[in-house]
Amino acid sequence: MVSKKTWNKARSKVIKAGICTMCDKALMSNEGGWIVNANKDYFCESHKANFFSCFDEYLKQLKQWKELNR
Repeated sequence: MVSKKTWNKARSKVIKAGICTMCDKALMSNEGGWIVNANKDYFCESHKANFFSCFDEYLKQLKQWKELNR
């Protein structure tokens, strides 16, 4: 009988995907919860209720900056 090949989490490598632009946190490949925008900036993202992520803060600051530069 042939054994099934399955994914082994213990053997998988953890890679540093990037650093959050807002808070300088290291974003790892096995954690998830991060966003990359079109400018290739990395942001933390948490899917918790009543918690603002770094990406939300970035969008708020970008909106304020655009309003000031009209």
